[in-house]
Amino acid sequence: MQTIVRVLLPAMAMIFLAGSVHAAEAYSEQTVVAKRGEAVITMLDVDAALLGVPQRVRANVMNNPKRIEELLERLLINRQLALQGQAQGLDDSAVFKQAVALQKDRLLSEQNLIVYRAGLDLGDVKELAHERYLVNPDAYALPGSVSVRHILIDEKSRSDDEALELAKQIQVKAMGGDNFIALVKQYSDDPSKESNEGMIPNADSEGLDPAFAAAVKELKTAGDISPVVKTQFGYHVIVLINRSPSKPRSFDEVSEQIVAEIDNTMREARVQDHVDKLKGIEIEAVPDVVASLRTRYLPDSGAEQKENEKAGN
Repeated sequence: MQTIVRVLLPAMAMIFLAGSVHAAEAYSEQTVVAKRGEAVITMLDVDAALLGVPQRVRANVMNNPKRIEELLERLLINRQLALQGQAQGLDDSAVFKQAVALQKDRLLSEQNLIVYRAGLDLGDVKELAHERYLVNPDAYALPGSVSVRHILIDEKSRSDDEALELAKQIQVKAMGGDNFIALVKQYSDDPSKESNEGMIPNADSEGLDPAFAAAVKELKTAGDISPVVKTQFGYHVIVLINRSPSKPRSFDEVSEQIVAEIDNTMREARVQDHVDKLKGIEIEAVPDVVASLRTRYLPDSGAEQKENEKAGN
């Protein structure tokens, strides 16, 4: 792949630096993109490899030299190994040929649902989008932000009682007006304090410890200091730095977002309903044949016994 990378990446870099997508020539399907040994990858191979990627996202997926490199590497090594397997006649068996047919079924199934989904006529859903907005306009407001500083007292080098007592003492100092950043630097056991001085910019994030998040929620005004809070990491003292409220948005500002959400939900529901109807057709199976599958792939007892006898000799 190093040879390909030396040729491919500089060329791609020139295209991106030029900043003009139309400058790239539209090559035919049979154009060779890359080769290694006997393995040859054409533009048709690349198109086929991207068949499962939704058309609306292909441009973003491929507008990256690293992704192109990875795709070509995957296609080349698959082609090289496949050629070796073909030379050994591994593709001659009826089972292999049927496996290829099943892969064809899978691809046809996926493509059929893609075409079905895209072709659905949902009508104009903007009125429905407006109704959804009116039910809960706050759901579409720009979220506010909360930033805090905290002091962590952990229990790695002290008992739980000692950690709690120290945290209480620090909380009293903070309530008494001591500089909070100075307290962070002096007492906090959070290793990140050297770079952030205890600052947590997105303190309303869902990823925070629930007890910590609940304590932050109670702080209303900049400068408010929490009681001592116990989390999985230890004891905390928290000060609110800033709390900005959410900003309402009009329906016109969010209509495209809501329409897209409804469109996607309705299409997925219709696709699922289509699949469920196909599943609802009665299966006609032969019970004895189905039951035989339980033992079809068990080792042959006679062959296994002969192998054991050979091993004993």
